[in-house]
Amino acid sequence: MADLREATAEAAALPLERAAGGVLVSRYQGSDATAAAAQVAELGLAGVLLFGDNVVSPEQVRASTDLVKEAGASDGRSWPVVVGVDQEGGVVQRLGEPWTQMPSFLAAGAAVTDDPAAGAAVVRDAARAGAAELRGSGFTVNFAPVADVTVGPADVTVGTRSAGSDPQTVATAATAAAEGLLEGGVLPGVKHFPGHGSVTTDSHVALPVQGATAAELAARDLVPFVEAVNSGAPMIMVSHVSVTAWDPGVPASLSAAAYDRLRTDLGFTGVAVTDSLDMGGVADGRTPEQVAVQALGAGADLLLTPTDVVAARDGIVAAVQDGTLPRERLDEALGRVVAMMRWQQKLADRADMTLAAGPDAVGTASDSARALGDASVTVVAGRCAAPLVGQRLHVRGGNQEDWDAFAAAAGRAGLAVVPLTEPADTTVRLLPGESTVRADVDVALGWPTVLASSTAPVQVATYGRTRQTFDATLAVLTGRQSAQGSLPVAVGRHPVGTGC
Repeated sequence: MADLREATAEAAALPLERAAGGVLVSRYQGSDATAAAAQVAELGLAGVLLFGDNVVSPEQVRASTDLVKEAGASDGRSWPVVVGVDQEGGVVQRLGEPWTQMPSFLAAGAAVTDDPAAGAAVVRDAARAGAAELRGSGFTVNFAPVADVTVGPADVTVGTRSAGSDPQTVATAATAAAEGLLEGGVLPGVKHFPGHGSVTTDSHVALPVQGATAAELAARDLVPFVEAVNSGAPMIMVSHVSVTAWDPGVPASLSAAAYDRLRTDLGFTGVAVTDSLDMGGVADGRTPEQVAVQALGAGADLLLTPTDVVAARDGIVAAVQDGTLPRERLDEALGRVVAMMRWQQKLADRADMTLAAGPDAVGTASDSARALGDASVTVVAGRCAAPLVGQRLHVRGGNQEDWDAFAAAAGRAGLAVVPLTEPADTTVRLLPGESTVRADVDVALGWPTVLASSTAPVQVATYGRTRQTFDATLAVLTGRQSAQGSLPVAVGRHPVGTGC
């Protein structure tokens, strides 16, 4: 608390324009961060968030993040800048190869469903190893893990980014991942409070409405966030979801009622960060100035990527000057950000003593990614701990990239993938794809729910398309190791928890 009081006092001593900039995170286009870094220094921005179009190579990314950090230091601040990225695993990984690619977070749910303690250890280690790569690339924040409880394929936004449909499974996986990131010296941003997995509208496009009662929210969507808060998560991302039971028609990211639930009911004392403010669910019908002022006034501390960061800064300044937004609210928000970023520096220094990470760290999390693959591959139907395929395979379905990756893994496992014109021992079908083909083995690469209509005697869920996940799958198919994962979502007649 002393650190927070000191940080808040420093925030209060800053000129209004600098304090207003200090709660904003910008984004930029292309691979040149020069203009973005200059804006950090000029406006006193909290930092930047990198996306896929900002990434060319590890060397280029490290040069960009160094440039942003130097810009932050040059403006006289005594705390690190936010250099953020969304590196969740699966479909949301802004840093592609050669950074280690992780399976979807649904794999984490499969790992913890049957044996929470053992699975959590694997998830924690994968997050810690991934954090070393991020830290070595100059990042201070990873806006992950996802703590949303999914309702299945109807969940069009989160989907396999979630750890599953069971609240406690999601809580265990998300907490383990957040702890691993912290151990690796990178701040996690647990998202998307109060839960985005049980609504069926994409907040990137429009405002989703959460119609569940307060009791239903408490029993399902809020469970992972309660555990995250209790475990000491430093930052929670608030989504653009309207909760009818709290504040009808208002995105949670702009709702004082939502922040009050987070602070009062859950007891959260860290940084509340908004989801990106350029998303349709919050930006449509509002100016950048209105969005920034409303979010801060409601209780947000850090504002991600407004559509116009200069306009957002100017809107905050004007609102404080005319009394619409109390300066004390701005100082409180910036004080929390400053205290958190100073803590991040301590975490990074501590991690550097045991988990040294420089530019050469990129790619070093491969073994941990394989361990997560091993812990998550699930035999939904078929024998356990026994060979499930013969030596010669026909491989059907999937797209060309999936087919090539599976065939390569089969080759590494000592199997032969032969042309369809030649005899084979086993036909393997990659799902989704070729629904009319009958196969001996069906392998689901994304949602395991595609297995609900499978008639294959052997059905396997993998939750990812990484090299390590394919290798783990082939190890199970050849009987060299048992399948350790359990279904984190129901699949047809197979309930949550199905597995060997």
